[in-house]
Amino acid sequence: MTHRERMLAAIQKKASDQIPFAPRMDLWYIANQSRGTLPPQFQNKNTVEIAKELGVACHAVRADYTLPRRKEDSMFRGFGIDNHPDYPYRVELRGLPVVFEADEENLKTRVSTKAGELFVHIRISQDMKKDGISIPFVESYPIRSFDDFEAVAMFFEHLEVIPTPENYKAFHDRVAQQGLAIANGLPVASPVHLMLHDLMPMDQFFYAYIDDPKRVKGLAKRLEPFFHQALDAVLSSTCETFLWGSNYDQSTTYPAFFEEEILPWLQTVREKADKTGKFVVSHTDGENNDLFDLYKRSGIHVAESVCPYPMTQNTLKEIRQRLGTQITVFGGIPAVALLPDSMDDEAFEEYLEKLFLEEVGDGRGLILGVSDNVPPSVDLSRIEKISQKVQEFGPVPQQVR
Repeated sequence: MTHRERMLAAIQKKASDQIPFAPRMDLWYIANQSRGTLPPQFQNKNTVEIAKELGVACHAVRADYTLPRRKEDSMFRGFGIDNHPDYPYRVELRGLPVVFEADEENLKTRVSTKAGELFVHIRISQDMKKDGISIPFVESYPIRSFDDFEAVAMFFEHLEVIPTPENYKAFHDRVAQQGLAIANGLPVASPVHLMLHDLMPMDQFFYAYIDDPKRVKGLAKRLEPFFHQALDAVLSSTCETFLWGSNYDQSTTYPAFFEEEILPWLQTVREKADKTGKFVVSHTDGENNDLFDLYKRSGIHVAESVCPYPMTQNTLKEIRQRLGTQITVFGGIPAVALLPDSMDDEAFEEYLEKLFLEEVGDGRGLILGVSDNVPPSVDLSRIEKISQKVQEFGPVPQQVR
């Protein structure tokens, strides 16, 4: 079987010849390229070629972020929106004046609306890249007070989502049988989640959410058409799987908040995905102990970037038991296990034995990966050892329904 076939089998709970293993390598590549420490065999290779060199499946969630992009593609990153040549759609602003400035570290965008000017400033430095940091630091959010709500609503009402199925097809064809090209839906699950995640500082968001929920939900309602456009665009593509929502944690997207503001959207996305035969992937990379039951209720097919003990409180075995048989776990290997400074060779060997004897069970509904990503200072030989253990583990049976 190919890597792609194994990953699809894990999602569909079908038998396969082995557990798929797809460690995320893009941030490792970016960090080591920035440091000047990239091993020669990986120079000038994309994520598919890196996976081939390592003999593993390609982690291809949303896009290949090692590829060069125009700075203009990140013009609206401060609003939680970016464009990439691998995405199944582009987002463009119509009918509002924009001034965009960019240098080596800073991206600044000004949008003029009848309700006032919006200004966002994000920054990512060379030192941040060396540390494997890919998410820009926000210097200025679009919403600083309730006074900005109307301008933000107008901004989103002037966005147009343009399907680019040919772009996704090129991404899919590049990944081919080396992995599963998981299309970009939206990295936030709902309009209120977008407000928390991108549009406001977290503390100010929760003040607003508690003090005046009617105004918060009023703005969210006006953002909904953009979300529906993005969903329609990804559903019209030829993808088998797509990502919708990410960066949950029981402290920030706490259960009551998740149930009120995120769960209904994930359920809607799952319902529409079912009609097109597609699978929903969500990036569940935080502390999840109090959210497992809500994930099950959401209907997502895959919980991706699952981070276990000792980086969170639940072991992989516990996570698999809590999620049950309906959700495929993608991840499950803590990043610290690949770092000699955090886990010496003896401890790593003990961890590896326990992982395959106790944690993975019979391997059904599991795509092994490193949560959230392979760190810059990884010992690559440990990835090879995990691959060897995967092969020794052998076939995965079909789930009995």
